[in-house]
Amino acid sequence: MRTEQVTLQGLLRQPVSAERDAKLNHELDGMVDYDELARRTFGHPCQISIPSCTDHWKDLSDAQKTEVAGLLKRLVQKNYRKNLIKTLGYDVAYTRANDVGQDAKVATDAQKRDSRDPPISIEYLVHGTTGSFRVVDIITERSSMAKNYYEQFHRMLTDPAQGYPRVVQRLNDRINKKD
Repeated sequence: MRTEQVTLQGLLRQPVSAERDAKLNHELDGMVDYDELARRTFGHPCQISIPSCTDHWKDLSDAQKTEVAGLLKRLVQKNYRKNLIKTLGYDVAYTRANDVGQDAKVATDAQKRDSRDPPISIEYLVHGTTGSFRVVDIITERSSMAKNYYEQFHRMLTDPAQGYPRVVQRLNDRINKKD
């Protein structure tokens, strides 16, 4: 995690260009398992912290799974890049790593340089796949990205007036939103 974060921060310190952004996306693609993140945001597997969780992933067609995984990838790339830019002036301490089932949680504290503000807690849930570990969830100040998306998608998918088309619209709206 530390090595990947240093690489990403180094890229973000370069002048803005299409080439830099392509390199950033390439690095993020190697770091984040977007397919696993998509499955988890649709309740596959259900998180222990959501006792009445529904596995919506199994109800999606292969085309829908491909579509939402691609949209989530674009949204996570956008948001991760934005958050990395915000923390360029921070010192990041890697405080602990522990196993969580088949996953591992890497905890960090980001402290703004020359500030008395409390550090920001960021945890990365990583999953081992084929000899490497890739991020499947990001937990900022105890708020899980996968759980938050699941709760939003669940509300839309269980509302007959919204359903899957609303999920796609919502993801596209967030991707296209100017920051």
